[in-house]
Amino acid sequence: MSKKILFLSLLGSLLLAGVGCVSFSGNGISSGADGGVFKSTDKGDTWNKRVAVPTTTGDKQSIAGVNVATIVQDPQDPNAIYIGTVSSGLFYSYDGGDSWLRPAQLSSGKVASIAIHPKDKCTIYATLANRLLKSEDCSRTWSVVYLDARTDRQTTAVLVDFFSSNIVWVATDAGDILKSTDNGRSWSNSETLKSAIMKLAIVSSDSRRLYAATKAHGIWRTDNSGDDWIDLSPNYRDFSGSIEFSDMALGVSDPATIIMASRYGLIRSRDFGDSWETVDLLTPPRSTILYSVAVDPKDVNTIYYGTATTFYRSPNSGVNWIPKKLPTSRTATVLQVDIVNSNVLYMGVTKIK
Repeated sequence: MSKKILFLSLLGSLLLAGVGCVSFSGNGISSGADGGVFKSTDKGDTWNKRVAVPTTTGDKQSIAGVNVATIVQDPQDPNAIYIGTVSSGLFYSYDGGDSWLRPAQLSSGKVASIAIHPKDKCTIYATLANRLLKSEDCSRTWSVVYLDARTDRQTTAVLVDFFSSNIVWVATDAGDILKSTDNGRSWSNSETLKSAIMKLAIVSSDSRRLYAATKAHGIWRTDNSGDDWIDLSPNYRDFSGSIEFSDMALGVSDPATIIMASRYGLIRSRDFGDSWETVDLLTPPRSTILYSVAVDPKDVNTIYYGTATTFYRSPNSGVNWIPKKLPTSRTATVLQVDIVNSNVLYMGVTKIK
C-alpha cells in the first residue's frame, strides 16, 4: 500500500494557552444536574457523584451538566484523570475525581479521545473537531499537531505507543488511520477504512498490534504497526447486529482477550479476534442497547457494561451478572476501571437524545 506523507506546517504553532475553571450560571446546578462523572470504590455496588469544581470565591460550581465521551487515567499516576466531553471540551483531575479543572482554550467542543504519554505525564494529546492537540506542560498550553484540511471532518481517536512513545496514532470519522513516528510532527496514512473510526486500542503485550473499531464496517487489526490491516468482522458476522459497534475492552491480564459491545450484545475473542463467542447476558440478544464495556485489568473474568438504565457486573466471565440501577437519569456511556485498585471504577454519563 502506498503511503502519502502528510506534513503539518504550523508556522508560529497555533498555540492555545491558559487554564481556567468552569463557568456555569448560578451554582452550576442546572436541568442536567445528574451528569458528569460517578465513582465507585466497591466494584460498582454503590456510586458517588464526582463533579466539584474549585473556585477562588467559594461559589459552588460543578461539571454535573456535562456529557462524557471518554475517561482516561494517567498510566504513571492513577489519581490523574482526564475526561473528554460531548460538547464542553476537556476536564482533568489530580485527586481521583474529587475536583476538576479545565484548560481555558479547551472549554467547548467534542473531545472524543485523550492519550497520555506513558513516560511523561505532562504530555497529553486530545482530539478536537478536525484537529489533534498536544500539551507538553500539563495542560497549560496546547498546540495543533494534526489538522485535517476537511473542516467537516472529526478526529475521533488517539493513541500513544507505550513501547516506542515517539509513535502516535490518530483516526478520523472519514475512516483514516494516521501514524506519526516523531511525536506528532509529521504523519503518514496507515489505512483508510470505509466507515468512521470509533476507537483505537493497543494490545498490552505487543504495541505493534492494534485494533481499529469502525462504526459500521467491523473491527480491524494490525500485527505489524500499521503496515497491514486485517478485517476481523467475517469472524463474528454470524452474531446478528454485531457489526453495529458500541464499545470494546481489551484484556490486560490476558492480552489475547477482546470483549465487544454491539447491537447484538456482548461477544468475546480469546485469540486476538480470530474467533468469537457470545457472552450470555440477562437480556436476550438485540433486546437492549449496550453503550459501554470494561474489563478488570487484573482479572479478565470480571466484566462490566452499561446501558441506559443499568450497570452490570460479572465476576465470572458472564456466567452470572449483578445488575444495579444507575444513579442518574443519563446513560452509562463510559466505564473505566482503575489501573491500580480494581475495586475503583469511574463512570461517565450522557444524556441520549
